[in-house]
Amino acid sequence: MNQADNILSKLRTQTGTLHAELEKTPLSKALLDDNVSVENYVAYLQKMRGVLDFYENRVFPVLAETLPDLPERQKLSLIDADLGNLLPDTAEPLPFENPKALNSQVPYALGCLYVMEGSTLGGKVILKHVSKKLGIEPDKGGSFFDGYGNETGRFWKLFLSTLQTYSLQNDADPAIIAGAADTFMSIKNHFEY
Repeated sequence: MNQADNILSKLRTQTGTLHAELEKTPLSKALLDDNVSVENYVAYLQKMRGVLDFYENRVFPVLAETLPDLPERQKLSLIDADLGNLLPDTAEPLPFENPKALNSQVPYALGCLYVMEGSTLGGKVILKHVSKKLGIEPDKGGSFFDGYGNETGRFWKLFLSTLQTYSLQNDADPAIIAGAADTFMSIKNHFEY
């Protein structure tokens, strides 16, 4: 196994349990339940909005030179549009913060983005389910989970390529893994609060 593959293997191995724990939260499980409701869906979006706001505005700017397509990866406006579509009145955003991520450097921020970009892949599965159960479509409250539309796979591969290249050129795998692990844990805690 070469080092480029190794960072992805390390991330999967060292954060797999944390990822599974996040997916087991009642908020996450409700989205894929056969009895999912619009209320479940909106509750998830409200919680996730705080997460996006924090990471996009306070962590990811450090990646501007590492990821030239970073502006295209921002999804806060999508989740705001979805909430605006589904809620008659704008609800107060649910605050979120991961203190460990404040003042982070590039490798840690890449680990954080690994989680966020990975969730975009999972979002396609969620959108398919809520479309079938609730009639949610990309233009009707589902733009956040639609991610990059037909380009979602391409964006994921581009990100993984950047992550692997960074791993090969820098001795920073522990910081990348720490960023991913902290992100999984902080979102799980936020979802359970």
